[in-house]
Amino acid sequence: MIFLLRQRWWLGILALALWQGCGEPRPPITYGPNLVINSSFESGLDGWWKATDSMGGEASTGPEAADLGSAGLMLYKGTGGWGSMVGQETQGHVAMQTFQVQARLRGVVGGERVTFSFHGEGVEVVAEPRWRTVSRMVLMPELNGNASALISVTTDEATVHVDDVSFTWVEVERGDADQEEDNLVRNGSFESDLGLWSFWTDSPEGAAYTTPEERHSGYAGMVMTRGPEGSIASVKQSLLEPVSAREEYRIEARIRGASGGEQVNLCLQINHEPWSGPCVHVKATQDWQHLSADLPIDEALIEERVGALVSLGSEGTVFVDDVIVVRKK
Repeated sequence: MIFLLRQRWWLGILALALWQGCGEPRPPITYGPNLVINSSFESGLDGWWKATDSMGGEASTGPEAADLGSAGLMLYKGTGGWGSMVGQETQGHVAMQTFQVQARLRGVVGGERVTFSFHGEGVEVVAEPRWRTVSRMVLMPELNGNASALISVTTDEATVHVDDVSFTWVEVERGDADQEEDNLVRNGSFESDLGLWSFWTDSPEGAAYTTPEERHSGYAGMVMTRGPEGSIASVKQSLLEPVSAREEYRIEARIRGASGGEQVNLCLQINHEPWSGPCVHVKATQDWQHLSADLPIDEALIEERVGALVSLGSEGTVFVDDVIVVRKK
């Protein structure tokens, strides 16, 4: 028996080493139970409240909205207003905790926009006309008094079905940017999806999302796409403190292009018009490259609030990971 135990231990260590050696990301580790009650809506809307400001908007439950079991949630947004939602209060959180939001979702037509929000941090997904599992990470930047879990549909005259909802505290493998003690960017390795980053584009085909398939370190990396129309796709995160004159910052990131030649820009950009600030520009290659530059702060940026900006200025797709901004002096 002792031999068998030792043999299993040795095989387990070997399997773990082989698995990690393949470069596969470690999946999120779940801590604690689902933080919402009646998450499959088998008891109607018990534990949930509902709200809408759209004409004819409604939230209800029934068998036609069920994926598994006897009931699911049906959310309908009428015309006007921001949307229709259900929500409930949950226990609080501490700063910099990551939570995984997961649900089964189906749109009656497809293309309906649905927002899942947890403690004030929201993620938007687009429904398809079939059941699928949607899963997103949300990062809590700081302790606050908001402890609501919300599900909203925001597309006019749209109906979505939701089932098997969970809001769960998780830990994910941290990337190189998260290991940088003086990094002024949070979630710089995109382990918690695009938490704390804001996305903007004027390209109809522009998009940004995170995936474990495209990463330099840690659990996930970011994918950014810009189509032939428009001029830019970008993500931005405000630094915690304003910058001062005669300061200098080091900004860096890991970048790879799907085809090579894509124009990528790293900037410290003012948070208001004119959208100016120092930048470094690079042509992406098909291999991961480490972009690093020192950016001085000039007189025009004294005591200004700025953000770390990563943008794609040409058509194509790039992969970005490990964004770091460090104050040098």
